[in-house]
Amino acid sequence: MASTTNIVPPRFQQGPISTALQLGPLAPLVGSWKGRGFNVMWRPDNPQSPPFGQTKRFLELNLTSETLDFHVIPGVVPNRGLNPQTDLSLYGLHYLQRVTDADRPPFSTAGQALHIEPGLFMNVPASQEPAVAPSIVRMASIPHGVSLLMQGKTPSTTPVSGPPNIPPIYPIAGMPTFTPQPPPACPAVTNPPVVGLGIQPVDIPPLAGDGKEHLVPEVTLACDGAGSQSNGPFPPATIPQAYADNPNSVLRDAIAGQNILGTITIQLSTTGAGSGIENIPFLGTANPTQPSDPSNANAFVLQSAATFWIEWVQMPNVSPQQPGQAGLDSRIAGIEPFWPTPTFLQLQYSQVSILVFNNVLWPHVNVATLTLSAG
Repeated sequence: MASTTNIVPPRFQQGPISTALQLGPLAPLVGSWKGRGFNVMWRPDNPQSPPFGQTKRFLELNLTSETLDFHVIPGVVPNRGLNPQTDLSLYGLHYLQRVTDADRPPFSTAGQALHIEPGLFMNVPASQEPAVAPSIVRMASIPHGVSLLMQGKTPSTTPVSGPPNIPPIYPIAGMPTFTPQPPPACPAVTNPPVVGLGIQPVDIPPLAGDGKEHLVPEVTLACDGAGSQSNGPFPPATIPQAYADNPNSVLRDAIAGQNILGTITIQLSTTGAGSGIENIPFLGTANPTQPSDPSNANAFVLQSAATFWIEWVQMPNVSPQQPGQAGLDSRIAGIEPFWPTPTFLQLQYSQVSILVFNNVLWPHVNVATLTLSAG
């Protein structure tokens, strides 16, 4: 009879509850999320039209519709260790994000697809060799030719009481701060106020010195009429100036009046140890003498950071759940943190990526508020 001593056992799928416990703070994300948000993107604009030789940029603002589907990776993902480090068992989710334009005509992009992104969220436990604290890792692939790996500290699986702390989007991490100046005037606004901090581009700092505000008229949305380097005009009732000044105000408005009982906050960035971004050659190559100044950059993605808020929102005008079978309530309470109060799950996120072209740092901002749906 053949020996079975060295046979590696098959990797069987674990039960859903066991796997959920291993997902940690990622467990509430499982399912299909739907909602709306806001997109800000500065991008190069080169339609091969006069004046030739002039570097052109374009500000695109979009109200968005979004679906974000998370599925459990069944079972463990073993990372093999070498003595003295034992194997590291990872658990996680694979996801697909799809974003479309929610603006209506006459916007040229009305109804168009804006973004699709497959990726992974992984719950990584602590290790001894090397000595690393537990973390949440996001690995994403962007069709423009960008792959990113973001990491952040693992939050508690117990929600923090109350609503999320959603800060202003400015100052932006990784962007030089500056004393804001009024942007250039335009025919519609002859004396513009200081606006657009949330989407204000900044000149790349020289090797010795500070960056400075890169003044552009588009941050004053009233200037974005016919012929401007934007997809405006933007009706104030649709996209108000406040959205450009602080895109996170879209998130704050979405939860105004809600009774959010608790929040789990996940913060991720590409700038930590072991994190990073890779771009295809067309997008640019980082200059080793000044990493923030890629050479021949068309729309080089320099860095990205995101915050996700998982929120338990009390359902209005719904009575608490009635006591169930003996012992059942205590078991549910171990999984549902606010049982028996009726709640629904809500997911908000704010992401800022820094693009580089024309020797300028251009913020690209995405925010959205989604709810867990049955479809």
